Amino acid sequence: MSLGRFVLKGLSPSRTKLALRMSRDHRRPSPRDESPVPDARAPSHAERCRTLATQATSATLSTIARDPNGFPYGSLVTLAVDDTGRPLLLLSELAEHTCNLQARPEASLLLTEPVGTHDEPLALGRVTILGLCAKVSDAERADARDTFLKHQPGARYYVEFKDFGFYRLEPAALRYIGGFGRMSWVGAEEYRAAEPDSLAALASGILRHMNEDHAEAVLACAIGLAGVADATSASMTAVDRYGFEMAAVTPKGPRAVRLAFGATIATADEVRGAIVEMAHRAPHGSRASRQFP
Repeated sequence: MSLGRFVLKGLSPSRTKLALRMSRDHRRPSPRDESPVPDARAPSHAERCRTLATQATSATLSTIARDPNGFPYGSLVTLAVDDTGRPLLLLSELAEHTCNLQARPEASLLLTEPVGTHDEPLALGRVTILGLCAKVSDAERADARDTFLKHQPGARYYVEFKDFGFYRLEPAALRYIGGFGRMSWVGAEEYRAAEPDSLAALASGILRHMNEDHAEAVLACAIGLAGVADATSASMTAVDRYGFEMAAVTPKGPRAVRLAFGATIATADEVRGAIVEMAHRAPHGSRASRQFP
């Protein structure tokens, strides 16, 4: 089934036209995507999904209720993700969601960035993974156990309880939302082929360090490299292996821009070195780059 039919199946012609128009609207770039540097490389939505999934420790599991029949039933679960991005769950066989899955395996998992990452909750990145969720076979249980405990060490206290079992959701389609205006459907194969971002676990520390200790260098990059000539201040709002995003304050209002690194970055030290070099290149940026010892 094509993605278009997956989304629009069962709609009347008038509603189909409306849905298509809304779909196109939803693919317009958000303000934080609107950069004067058009070739600033950024993670694909599939890569962003893999990064979110790799970082997630809990999620909302939606199953199809048996009673009242047919209604979506949401519950909070802990999870781990294997090397191919498939979510693993350790579920009590007595839980309502487990009984729902045993009757019908269709399910979804909603994963989000940690609450508090943004002031506006709807700016949080999130992904809904849809697919069939079934119990892991006895032959695969040992591998599932190792993967789950690596990410959920607290489960060691109940992992061997006889009324608990491992369930795995096989992604069939994913809906990614990266905040206002940044959203799309992601195919399961594209998701499996993507790699999570190598800086994800370090990003919050990098942002805090750059904004607290090197704000002048960030501003120099916004003015001299991102083309926000009237910026009065700027802060880094996101960083990944390909580049970083900034929020610049201008007399006309806030501007969101992105700059790409010269090469793919893997460590915090490499981020620091790349930004030192960028601050040096920015007009009037040599003084700002001297902030770095």
